[in-house]
Amino acid sequence: MSAYKIFLLAGAAAFVSSATLGAEFKARNIPLRASDVVGFHGGAAHAQLSPAGDPRTALCGTGFGTEMHTPDGLISWNDTTGSGFNTSGGADFTCGGSTKTKIKQVWVYGFDAPHNPEQYNVTFYKNDPAGDSDEANDTKVVCAYTGLLGAGGHGFYEAVLAQLKLPAPCKVKPGKYWISVQNNDSAGPWYWEMTSTLNGTRGDWVDRSNYWGTGCSTLDNDRYLVDCLGYTYPDYMLELH
Repeated sequence: MSAYKIFLLAGAAAFVSSATLGAEFKARNIPLRASDVVGFHGGAAHAQLSPAGDPRTALCGTGFGTEMHTPDGLISWNDTTGSGFNTSGGADFTCGGSTKTKIKQVWVYGFDAPHNPEQYNVTFYKNDPAGDSDEANDTKVVCAYTGLLGAGGHGFYEAVLAQLKLPAPCKVKPGKYWISVQNNDSAGPWYWEMTSTLNGTRGDWVDRSNYWGTGCSTLDNDRYLVDCLGYTYPDYMLELH
């Protein structure tokens, strides 16, 4: 068999695999919220790992805040097909001082990552204040990381803390920024836990493939989470270290 025919067959197999995967996920009716997943319990409140005075106090004013009375999380997942599920929450942070801040770790709580350890993608964006709304500027990425390993596993009984170590620090000047976090796994979604504490600007959300038809296929669209999905959750569980 010629190399050309082998190439065509391999491409066809990949296409079928991708299509099958997409059909499978659609048949499963993947929920937007962790609380809508069959078997979700949420569990007891988790401990706050960085209380005031703790030497591990987070950078740039970030903090986990208060867990919601009824724990919940929003889907933040890249299914790796390139055309299927590609969603993520967006949280802002502001770094002060007069020099660059070196961010070496990103800590997030979430539910139901399929594997342990799990792979995560982390992207830092510059802030766009245009239109009287602070949002992540999709076209101005400061740092981007893919395949970061962190804790996962099926966590529908309590949120799981993923402490993501960046292979190289993300160095940011004083100012306001945004961060998105998603799991990178063809096996299924991860749900980024919400907090009842608003830290800065309200949380945002993006559905790059517009799978749910909300029109929120970018972060920089003058629409926040509440405008995209109607959910009034204030913010996401996030700490920078």
